[in-house]
Amino acid sequence: MTKVWAKVFDLPPDSPHLEDDVVTCLQAMRSEMELLRSKLQAIGAPEDLMHPGMARFRNVSSAAHINAGWNGLRDEASRPENRLSFAWASWALRDESEDDMPADELAALRDELDSLEASLQDTEMTPYLRGFIQRQLGAIRSALKVYRVQGVKPIEEALHQVAGAYTVEKSRVEAEHAQASEPTKNLFARAGAVIKKTAEVADNLDKIRKAGEGAYTLAASVGPLLLTYGQNLLK
Repeated sequence: MTKVWAKVFDLPPDSPHLEDDVVTCLQAMRSEMELLRSKLQAIGAPEDLMHPGMARFRNVSSAAHINAGWNGLRDEASRPENRLSFAWASWALRDESEDDMPADELAALRDELDSLEASLQDTEMTPYLRGFIQRQLGAIRSALKVYRVQGVKPIEEALHQVAGAYTVEKSRVEAEHAQASEPTKNLFARAGAVIKKTAEVADNLDKIRKAGEGAYTLAASVGPLLLTYGQNLLK
């Protein structure tokens, strides 16, 4: 089942952390299923419309089964009637729909994170600056990992976390950056650019909900702040 879920969640099959990543995605998915159930109950959906699909899928998605064989769970997971519960839920909550991130955009963001993390290891800098950048990249990577399960919300939360970290630590970041090498400053600029790109992608995915929120966008509010720490620190 680890291999099956890795394919479902689009996780690299040769990752040394594959089992941990699968468990993370399974936990996120089960959390989404509980949220789905709560939303359906809130609009008065009867319990019988949620069965048997949701109960069966919750059982199959238990982390207790990750080392089990797919053949032992195939029958329970693939019964045609299982889809009815989710088809009904999709219709009932259609107003909460969001666009899907194109596969090439998701792959490009992941590739840029890989490149940044590789550069981070090869660039001389203080332990503090290295840790600061790593935390921001890690927050975005973790959000992208569960994107196929939880949608754009974790990405938005990660971007707010990144912006908040810079706001709180701005004085020390700028002080240490003043003594940093040019490669380090270039790395910060690249990080700011990928964070802004992630914010733009998130805005595009969530444009339906944000249509009623005036001019607010992540790219407008978070992006410039993060670009500032790349651009100003290069001065």
